Order: sequence, then structure tokens, then C-alpha cells
Amino acid sequence: MILLDVFSSPIAFGAQIFILIVCVLIGLGAGLSAIDVRSTFTKKK
Repeated sequence: MILLDVFSSPIAFGAQIFILIVCVLIGLGAGLSAIDVRSTFTKKK
């Protein structure tokens, strides 16, 4: 509910963009880490 309140409240538009970019970067980092770990384990076999 807090996240919904942040996006529905009339705070600065830049803050919403910042939160969105941070979430995207975290998602990309997690995805790249998963791909790196997968390729590392497949090379050892």
C-alpha cells in the first residue's frame, strides 16, 4: 500500500521517475547476475 500511496500522491514527478529507474536497474542487475551464474555453472560441467 505504501508504494501505491507514493505513486498516487502528488509528489514531485522526478521522484516517481527516480523510483522507477531504481527498480529497473535492480531488475536488470538481478537478471545479469542470474545469467552470469548460469553460464559459470555450465562451463564447469
